This record gives sequence, structure tokens and C-alpha cells, in this order.
Amino acid sequence: MKLLFCVNRDIYGNIALNHLFPALNPDDELKVFFSESVAGSRATGAALTYLRFYEQDLLNEFLFPQQEARSATGAGTLKTFGQLSQCYQVPMRLISSINTPDILAEIEQFAPDVIVSIRFGHIFKEAVLKLPRLGILNLHSGLLPQYRGILATFWSLLHQRKEYGFTLHTIEDGTIDTGAIVDRQTFPVKARQSLFEHTVALYPPAAASILRAIATYRAGQIPTALPQVEAESNYYSLPTPEDFEQLIAQGFPILNRDAYYQCLAQYQSQANPVLL
Repeated sequence: MKLLFCVNRDIYGNIALNHLFPALNPDDELKVFFSESVAGSRATGAALTYLRFYEQDLLNEFLFPQQEARSATGAGTLKTFGQLSQCYQVPMRLISSINTPDILAEIEQFAPDVIVSIRFGHIFKEAVLKLPRLGILNLHSGLLPQYRGILATFWSLLHQRKEYGFTLHTIEDGTIDTGAIVDRQTFPVKARQSLFEHTVALYPPAAASILRAIATYRAGQIPTALPQVEAESNYYSLPTPEDFEQLIAQGFPILNRDAYYQCLAQYQSQANPVLL
């Protein structure tokens, strides 16, 4: 199969690809387009800047290049984007928009069977929707339709929900998070656990969900998908500084240092650690 992955270039997108690529067929033809923001532009505000630094900038500008200089294919449990590209021979590049004529021509030439979107920061317009033979799947890090929009895990924690989760759904038009639901999984919210820990925990099981959908396509079938109930829908945008203050006051830190270091440790060799 030909699979185009449209992924935000952050730690969550990287973890998803680390769980996807080894489980795909060796003869699958893969390609990756990166976005640089899930919000469509560089988010502002102290808390959002803090999140972006640890989720994305620190990795892409320092830690990942350092690891790649030491090993082209990686020696840890997880691989950097460059190491994934080298190990699985997957072309990857950052694009400014998925809807420009040059990118549309590139997608048409690649002729993907399926496009898989993971935290991708661009909206797929009609011209893109027509290109994949079997359609587009989007992994949303929130429970649909109740948590459409941005940073769904954040809003679930802020609203003191007992459960949060992810949704795998189709993209059928240019609207946001509205497609039919292929899979939806919930997990218990853990008291005192950080926003980062809750978010990062979604991506291994979410990758497994994507693999099941791809296996269904590979078998010549279409994954079962149920329409969303519009009466239950809500849309959430970027949190304000006050929203972040309230989350912290409720006992959910933005990032736990030890948990973050444990995540980074998976990229390095036990015999030759360089990240910490």
C-alpha cells in the first residue's frame, strides 16, 4: 500500500510513527509531510510557548540532531524523525500548506491509497480529499464529538472528566473533527499526572488503532465508521493563560520533569546516553 502520513513535527507525532512504521509491511511505500503547529500558527502565551518548547523546539533544534549525529538509524527504543526516515527509507519534509498546487501535484504523483493525519496543522480542502484512493483518516487526541478542536486532552482535564481519550475518524470535507468515527477509546484520568503524561499516553494505543484500520483496507474492506451525533458536539480553541492557571490549581501540572526525562531516555542507548 501507499501511505501518506501528515504529522505535526512534535514528540507525539514522533511516538506515533515509532509505533506505526515497524508494524507496517516492508513493501508498503511511505511518505511523510510535517506541519509545525497544531493550531495553524505559532501559539503565543507563556504556557503555550513552554509546551511548544518541550514538545517540539527542544527536540527538533537540539536533541534530535544530536542523536542523529551519533547514529543514523538509532540505538534506543524510540528513533528520531531522521532515524526513522533512514531506517525505513521514508522521505519526510516540512510543508507550509497541504493545499498548494505543488504539494497537490506531489500527492497526485505519489498516488496514496490512504492519507493518515496525526496532529496535522493544516485543513484538508476539497482538492486534497479527492486524491487518496481509499480516503483520509485523522487521529484526534480527544473524544469526539464532545471535544472537537485544539488541545482536547487539556480541556478534558480542566473540565474534571473522569475519562479522556482519542478518536480515529474519517475526513470527508473541509470541516474540523466532524467525520465518521472509526474507533474511539477512553482511559481514566489520573490525579496529579501532568498534561504531558496524559497526552503522550494516547499515542501507542492510537497507533495500534490506525494499524487495525490499515489492515482492514489492506484486506479490501472499508473500516466500519459511525456518524457523530451533532447534538453532543462542542468545539474548543486554544486555552487562555487563565485556563492554564486553573488547570494547575486543580492539581494537573503542565509537565512533570521526571516523566519527561523518562520519555527522552527512550531515544538513547543505555551504553552511550547523551540526552540527559
